[in-house]
Amino acid sequence: MMAVMGVLLSGCEKGQPFHKKTIDLTVTSAQWDFDQSANMFFCHFDIPELTENVYNYAEVSVSHEYNSGKNNAYQVALPETIYKQIEIQDTDSTTTPYFYQQHIDYAVGVGFVEVFCTISDFYYEEGWTPDPMLFRLQMSY
Repeated sequence: MMAVMGVLLSGCEKGQPFHKKTIDLTVTSAQWDFDQSANMFFCHFDIPELTENVYNYAEVSVSHEYNSGKNNAYQVALPETIYKQIEIQDTDSTTTPYFYQQHIDYAVGVGFVEVFCTISDFYYEEGWTPDPMLFRLQMSY
């Protein structure tokens, strides 16, 4: 068993070099598209670096970055659920808090990444789109 493990590990060490690539995926509010049939927003990114080889053998992940370019920047790995609240004004001028969830997820394929944004109750006010966001695609191969 040890001999087999030694051969496997030495094969990995002498094989292809290790690569890691990070690609920033920026979405403005205007770039979010709405899919009527799925009732969600999405953004499609063409990623030529995501070849068939990378797709088949790499570790690929996407994170949502907050406070980009600042000392307090941080990333949250997708999928991510964000708990939100808005105040809804009633007809009698009182306000009622409304709680909902915003869910962000992604799909990866050869040559592309799509990021999805869904509101928990699928209620989207007229003209509403998700906020601008920065995602970081990370590939290790």
